[in-house]
Amino acid sequence: MSTLRVMTFNIHGTYNWERRITLNVAAIKRATPDLIGFQELQAENLAVYKQQLPKYDYDLGPGTDDEEEYVYNAIFWKPKRLTRMASGGFWLSETPDSPSLGWDALTLRTAQWAQFRIVETGKELVHCNTHLDHRIERARVEGVKLILQRLAQLHSNDLPVILTGDFNCNPDTAAYRLLLENGFVDAYRFTGHADKEYVQTDKGDSEFSNTVHAYGWTKASSSGAKITGSMRFDWLMFRDHTEQLHPVGCEIMRDAQPPLYPSDHYPVVAEFAL
Repeated sequence: MSTLRVMTFNIHGTYNWERRITLNVAAIKRATPDLIGFQELQAENLAVYKQQLPKYDYDLGPGTDDEEEYVYNAIFWKPKRLTRMASGGFWLSETPDSPSLGWDALTLRTAQWAQFRIVETGKELVHCNTHLDHRIERARVEGVKLILQRLAQLHSNDLPVILTGDFNCNPDTAAYRLLLENGFVDAYRFTGHADKEYVQTDKGDSEFSNTVHAYGWTKASSSGAKITGSMRFDWLMFRDHTEQLHPVGCEIMRDAQPPLYPSDHYPVVAEFAL
């Protein structure tokens, strides 16, 4: 049986990067992903990955922030496993083909996609990677609507689609429900993780499913708000009308050496049987 391992990972850009490099790269290597959706990747992160993860090719996609400090929702893949057939990206806004804010979002947000052919089987799939707004629900919902619209333009109903990202909201919110209504499945729940994940501990977070931890829950988030409660913001979704992808596992990777963490988010890795 052939498998495909997929990771979604918000790496938090250059914050304390020099101290996080070893743990960050080690976590990626331990996961052995064939396909990765990174969020908040910046030039300094890319320089390290090019050197220490040489088995991967990548597409950065459109950037956010100013041109001197672009932040990317990049897609990385192993060319031994996947051949890129096409790729593109867009901003999450009413004018998606140019850098622009959309729907009262506080920062520029983007999505990047790539169409791949699986080397072993010759079958194809689409991977889309994104990072939704961290404050405005309307921006998240409209961003998801735009992603669905662009996927439809790619005729992705004829191909399996894997959607990765930091969605900045919990499951069962409007953006999540919209994805379910359009045929997407949550790999984490599909592989047996139940709603016990929302049980709270006395520390305010859930030991079962939080993917945002703000470096061990010891400080305020980068937005200035203190993080409390269960926060499974990092999703790995899939849609496959062809029944080619069969999820066999999904893990929230809690690699850490407190007080050091690979990022302020835990990566999520799913394995699909092909």
